[in-house]
Amino acid sequence: MATQSLWRHGAFMRVWAGSTISGVGDQITGLALPWLVLLLTHSPVQLGIVVGLQNLPFLLFTLIAGVYADRWDRRVIMLTCDVVRFVALATIPLAAALHNLTMGQIYAVAFITGTGRVWFDVAHYALLPGILAEAQLVDGNSKFFASEGASNLVGPSLGGFLIKLFGAANAILADAFSFLVSAIAIVSLPSLRASKPPAERGWRAQLAAGFRYLFGHRIILENALFLFMFLLFQMMVQAVYVFYAQHELHLDAALTGILFALAGLGPIIISPLAPRIRRRLRMGQILVLVTSLSWIMMAVLDIAPLFPKLVALVVVGLTGALDYGLGTLWNVVTISYRQSVIPSQLMSRVNSALRFISWGVIPIASVLGGLLTQTIGIRWLIAISAAGLFAMFIILARFSEIRKV
Repeated sequence: MATQSLWRHGAFMRVWAGSTISGVGDQITGLALPWLVLLLTHSPVQLGIVVGLQNLPFLLFTLIAGVYADRWDRRVIMLTCDVVRFVALATIPLAAALHNLTMGQIYAVAFITGTGRVWFDVAHYALLPGILAEAQLVDGNSKFFASEGASNLVGPSLGGFLIKLFGAANAILADAFSFLVSAIAIVSLPSLRASKPPAERGWRAQLAAGFRYLFGHRIILENALFLFMFLLFQMMVQAVYVFYAQHELHLDAALTGILFALAGLGPIIISPLAPRIRRRLRMGQILVLVTSLSWIMMAVLDIAPLFPKLVALVVVGLTGALDYGLGTLWNVVTISYRQSVIPSQLMSRVNSALRFISWGVIPIASVLGGLLTQTIGIRWLIAISAAGLFAMFIILARFSEIRKV
């Protein structure tokens, strides 16, 4: 039987459109919030703390979110998270207009929006299996990641100009309203409850079932561990990326937005090719390819400041595009694999266990990146990260089981 085109799938198209608009808003804040922190404090350590607070909820709430996302209607969870994030972000431009914005408020907003993201993402992992057939998952995931790339293309450049025109605090308002658009799209969905209720009684037993499945499935466990290594070395640098753009490349807000936007070209180009690449290559071959290039692209950041400013902008931007595009390819194939093998009633708990192990390192890496930038300098930080990614490539290519799948 022929598979229905996703372009004619009403529920998918509504959610995809809402997610794309929200993604543009996220990218605006992804530039505006670090810019605002550096404007107020001039400190890479403070920047690392804010990014760490945004990601601390991955350590604190991912596991319990997975338990309740398998109990509750995931549509309601996502809708609630969008509304909460709208309110939290809207307080920043309001406080700035009243000349009452403090770092304490920025810390709180970073933590609240990070918490909303954790609950939203855990529920969102079960969204596509809830509305699409298994044969449509790779295509659906590739479209989501392609729109994420488009958001990265439009959002940062728009954010850079909004910062120059209206200030960093006011630029964040665009992200706040984007969450309302996403909420409207989610309202139209049917209920997204798990097809079967959890077999275990009590949240501890349900949580343990997710970990048992993860640790009993070698391929998914390796996925978690390699993602841990990848995010550790990537996020140490990404947490202070705006500082790198300001102090090493000497870019203003508009040019920094263009730098971020260039990276968005990667997913736009590579994501539509993901289904074709997946048909030609095994998942393990794709992961080895991605890791074989990631350390090289990190090392390019270390030598880019030696070039003239505009040349460095293009070199770093296009390197980021390739890095982000290949990272998107990694996500498409690994997420589609998990969605196809994990039972529906365990989907949120297994994915939350995986994210706890892998994404839980992000707040640590973010603060560490800020501290190392302050003490040894960002160029040495980049060198350390490149060496770590090279070690990860060797381990995956030579010793892992996932390379055989």
